[in-house]
Amino acid sequence: MSVRYQIHFEQEVPAGALCRFLTEGYGISPDAVYVGRVEDRAVDDPRPVAMLSAPLEDEEFGWILTGDTDLADAIGQGERELAVTLARTFGVRALVDDGSIYPSRWLLVGTDGSSGRVLIDEDAAADGHLRVVHALEPISGEPHLAVVPPPDWARDW
Repeated sequence: MSVRYQIHFEQEVPAGALCRFLTEGYGISPDAVYVGRVEDRAVDDPRPVAMLSAPLEDEEFGWILTGDTDLADAIGQGERELAVTLARTFGVRALVDDGSIYPSRWLLVGTDGSSGRVLIDEDAAADGHLRVVHALEPISGEPHLAVVPPPDWARDW
């Protein structure tokens, strides 16, 4: 599966509810959604349209929804738009790649669907844990999150 969508959720998104949502909203069969760790999936299993994986331990943004072109074709939305839809629907914050060259910058989507760029803890990320340090711009649904704009030389976004 070549990954086009990789949405990290701050908390659990119930697998059954997600499958129902994908079926009712986009016609994706529950059988086409693999729930579990990628490593546990049998090599000869049918290729899923989407995969929902739980974290190995209790970590922030450890629940991950991944998908490729089959998911893109089924939903007709980009990664950010799907993250907004799912965050609103399930009341959970999400992180997606912000598309920049900076690996520590991500796009945070609030439970209300508002979004903005954030900085994550690079040391924690090296260990596979995504932790938001602060926002790089104001996010209306996250007024409690400190905003520290990037330096002028790093404002290529």
